[in-house]
Amino acid sequence: MSIIDRIGRMLAGAPPAPPPQSPEPPAPPPAIDYEDERIPESARDRIRRILACIAEVDKAMLREQVPGFSRIDMEQMRDVHMPKLVKSYIDIPADHRSEIFRKTGKSASFILNESLDKMQARIDEILKNLAQHDIDAFSNNTQFIGERYADEENPFA
Repeated sequence: MSIIDRIGRMLAGAPPAPPPQSPEPPAPPPAIDYEDERIPESARDRIRRILACIAEVDKAMLREQVPGFSRIDMEQMRDVHMPKLVKSYIDIPADHRSEIFRKTGKSASFILNESLDKMQARIDEILKNLAQHDIDAFSNNTQFIGERYADEENPFA
């Protein structure tokens, strides 16, 4: 293309640039059957408790103003982190799980349970904080009622 053609194109205006491609959505979390027999019963019990507590947190968050990061933590734990953790355990061929023990001194199932316990501890912390917020609100309300409706005459009430 000659320089005159280039100048002519510049003056005429360049064709519109193609719209930017949006990034691909993240891969969906692995579909996991948490009752899969390959998951140790002790881990299945922990998973059931975690899921129940996450549901409890979800309900509590509906009535409270909770920081966005806590909501995101719970969603990621339920929808991404726990499924990935459990799937990675299931994907280890049973005949090779002993290699984890040789490397770490702990069985794969022990490490799975330990990881699930860490998740549960985080959920328990969030539940405790939500409960403390409720306790504080109740205490403030009872203090207000006690002051507002006290038997003593308060000329400033």
